[in-house]
Amino acid sequence: MLGATLTLAAWATGAQAHRRSAASRALDRYARSRGLVFVPPPTSPRGASPRVVGTKDDVAYAVELVRLDDEVRTRISATATRGRAPVLSVLQRGVFMTTKEPVLRIGDDAFDAAYLVTKGTAQDAEGLRQAARALLLLADRRHGVWLFSDGLKVTLSWRGAESDPLVLDAARDGVVEVAAWHRPESPYR
Repeated sequence: MLGATLTLAAWATGAQAHRRSAASRALDRYARSRGLVFVPPPTSPRGASPRVVGTKDDVAYAVELVRLDDEVRTRISATATRGRAPVLSVLQRGVFMTTKEPVLRIGDDAFDAAYLVTKGTAQDAEGLRQAARALLLLADRRHGVWLFSDGLKVTLSWRGAESDPLVLDAARDGVVEVAAWHRPESPYR
């Protein structure tokens, strides 16, 4: 019995290490194909993720894998470059259990059908409207999409360790669009 338990534990550890190395290789290939910087996971602390860092339209961003409970998620984040970015919380419809009603519709029928905006103002809708096409591609191909912006940092994540460069490009474009959007009345930093 003990031998079977140890064998199962070793197999599970090996399978997890293989998934981590496959995800790391996929991010490394993506970075090389796009001329970005790949940052391998450190040897410690355990659980740290490989990252890809880059800049698009003067917006620095990072692509990484994160663990949320028992779920691996791909996350792309960027910091607002000029003034305040939109303050938003956007959830893929039918995925997250929520009783919240949409507080904002951006006027794009496909986007409004795919996503539930639970935080945002009419002024912030323009920043989200510019990212709608990229976010729609993500909603078509991935599950558990969530975008959050507190006005300073924009974060987009979805379920799974991503290996498709087209999905990563679309997600990056969406995050950069929101992070780079500038409210006319907001001063530059």
